[in-house]
Amino acid sequence: MKSQARLQALLGDIYSSETARLLAERISKRVSEVSVQIADRALWCESDVLLITYADSFSEENQPPLLSLKQFLRDYAPGLFSQVHLLPFYPYTSDDGFAVSDYLKVAGHNGSWSDIDALTNDHDLVFDYVINHGSSQHPRFKEFLDDRPPGNQYFITADPETDVSKVTRPRASSLLQEYQTAKGVQFVWCTFSRDQVDWNFANPEVLYDFVEVFIQYIEHGARWLRIDAIAYLWKQLGTNCVHLPQTHGVVKVLRAVADAISPTIKLLTETNVPQDENLSYFGDGDEAHIVYNFSLPPLLTHTLLSGDSGHLTRWCRSLPALPPGCTLLNFTASHDGVGLRPAEGILSERETKNLVNCLRSFGGLVTERRRPDGSLSPYEANISMFDAFKGTVAGIDSLQTERFLLSQCLMLALKGVPALYYNSLLATPNNLEGLKATGRNRTINRRKWTLTEVSERLDPVDGQPRRVLDGLRTMLNVRRQQTAFHPESEQVCLDLDTQLFAIKRTAANSGQCLICVFNVSDKSTQVPVADLGVVKLSERRAVYRTGDLRFDRETLGMGPYAAIWYEI
Repeated sequence: MKSQARLQALLGDIYSSETARLLAERISKRVSEVSVQIADRALWCESDVLLITYADSFSEENQPPLLSLKQFLRDYAPGLFSQVHLLPFYPYTSDDGFAVSDYLKVAGHNGSWSDIDALTNDHDLVFDYVINHGSSQHPRFKEFLDDRPPGNQYFITADPETDVSKVTRPRASSLLQEYQTAKGVQFVWCTFSRDQVDWNFANPEVLYDFVEVFIQYIEHGARWLRIDAIAYLWKQLGTNCVHLPQTHGVVKVLRAVADAISPTIKLLTETNVPQDENLSYFGDGDEAHIVYNFSLPPLLTHTLLSGDSGHLTRWCRSLPALPPGCTLLNFTASHDGVGLRPAEGILSERETKNLVNCLRSFGGLVTERRRPDGSLSPYEANISMFDAFKGTVAGIDSLQTERFLLSQCLMLALKGVPALYYNSLLATPNNLEGLKATGRNRTINRRKWTLTEVSERLDPVDGQPRRVLDGLRTMLNVRRQQTAFHPESEQVCLDLDTQLFAIKRTAANSGQCLICVFNVSDKSTQVPVADLGVVKLSERRAVYRTGDLRFDRETLGMGPYAAIWYEI
């Protein structure tokens, strides 16, 4: 590894100098053994779009779900997605994959590594790298319970009377969970749940083991690594135990390893926190290549339910410049809920409460977290994104499909790389049957399908699911042809009436310029042409349009939830 000195310096910010030296030697030797061939190409382009999916989102008799996923992509989404983000497909014990019991195997019910390899023929793969915690059934934790090495040094324990009130929590469960071990009762640090025990990265052997996992994922075809729950990685009593310098140090180490293997390997950090904290994972361009745009889902949902783009526009206009080679992952829905913390400081408490109450009226639920003072506050709204747009603050109406498609059209126009969740493609409603079976809030948005069910759902050509999928296909096929939508193309947010949201995207290389205008309300409106910086509108310049649009010399008329991508 040519950059061993750089790696040693990074490790020296985490561990002692001698530990850093020895660990850098071991990691460099392992990197030198990697023999995968990875094409040298640009980090991303305007045709990049991710699909977020479980390995077993789709199934059919007589074939593993991973091959059913490949069949779904071939039959229903050909050419639409350049990347597929596979949520954890490893053996696990809870949380739909996020309590990993073996990081280096494909769960038998999903398929095999050869089935993963089959997906790489048509898509770059994003693997989930569940680094903060593992399953309580992981072999290392069993060693901990038996007080056997090396596992007996792999986890964090504390006296149950320890003051952990400063620790930032994403959950309301007890942080220290009681386990009976060979040494007697011990209390183990569990940020998320009793079955998700946190790894002790103060032990450098833990970091080395996870570097090994990281490298093996690349060897198995991962071209993006999504680093799950990274914000909570390092623990230091007396602090809030979130975003600590050592945590950023670990991300820098992983970035150095990725760069040494191939500069096209991308790191995606998952930090569902307020915006400034989230963006800190770019570092100085030496940590993540891309971070989730976590503020977007709650702000966009608030915008479309209230019919007021004020907050969305001000937020968009305030976005800072990102380091070169860095961008945002734009999304509206994922396997989790709509995070509410990323809207802190943007939406008022009253507005957040109104948003939550509106989503509850559409069948949604709310997951809470425990604050340092012991009180509970909303952490995320759990609802299918399609049902989140059943209506507005005024109640349910008949414009659900139009409102949902507008949300996707707006997201696809924003600066960054877009990502769509598999259930969004099928206009999936709240999974109430699954919720009843598991009792877990997040199940409401995790419906899984047989391919036969997919076919039956999309068969009525005038049904909502077919209209949604056809609408998304059209948007995505148009989008990939527009160089102005390159993830790093310039973006200027226009300040129009609060019934509207508008941005201007300009490509640096081709010079293509698009004005993208969205009516975020259920009322018709008119846009003065002068406000768009256009002398005269021509319908022929619309590269994409949806809804009722009326062109004349001085104004653009827009019906409810109408949108236009207009080339100037």
